[in-house]
Amino acid sequence: MPLWAELTRIGFIRAAEETEVAVMVTGAVEAHGTHMPLGTDVILPTYITETVAKRTKALVLPPVPFGDSWIFEPYQGTVSVRPVTLIAFYADVMESVFRHGFRFIVVVNGHGGNVSHLRDAAKRATDGGDRAVIIVNWWHDLGKEARRNVIETIDGHAAEDETSEMLYVRPELVDMKSAQPAVSDSKYIVVSANYRSELYPSAVHGDPRPATAEKGRAIVEAAIDELIELIETLERGEIPIEIRQGY
Repeated sequence: MPLWAELTRIGFIRAAEETEVAVMVTGAVEAHGTHMPLGTDVILPTYITETVAKRTKALVLPPVPFGDSWIFEPYQGTVSVRPVTLIAFYADVMESVFRHGFRFIVVVNGHGGNVSHLRDAAKRATDGGDRAVIIVNWWHDLGKEARRNVIETIDGHAAEDETSEMLYVRPELVDMKSAQPAVSDSKYIVVSANYRSELYPSAVHGDPRPATAEKGRAIVEAAIDELIELIETLERGEIPIEIRQGY
């Protein structure tokens, strides 16, 4: 299926008649150590969803490249959007998509800072009518078994997992010569503009050095298969909710 933005108006009408599912991609532009591209959080989910678009009838919207990257503002190259702006923007996009008759929006999100804002936007957008937004934080929700099988160190930010994925998807953008580990930890949740560099030293959490393209391939391909399975479930009119009696 062609991407949403590549369709003509008539082509869109025809394509929308064949599906109730639209896919929205959200990410961020922010520092990822010194070895990873600033757009990692949008490059990865965009690759996944554009691949999925070729294998399903779901219409994939153009990616939203910017997100809430407040924590990484001390690092050069980071672009951050205020939560109030993001929530309003996300909600406007979702509501506009629903007005075209779609029943489901699958948000494939690539950035942790967006999660709460997407939830708030979805509350607004689904208030009325038979609508649902399914938020997929892809690095957490997809390819879990593959990650367990191939990743040797902790999941993190610009760490082994994310670096492996970029080595598979866009290896020319990764500089492994400059990859260095960094980890910070606290018993408590610390929120402070003064300590952002301490919370994510070098804009890294984890160890990127064991990363390989083959590890990335295993994770990304599993993520693609699982996302297709989700879309096919929604195309059948089923919501991915399991009700357990007598738990």
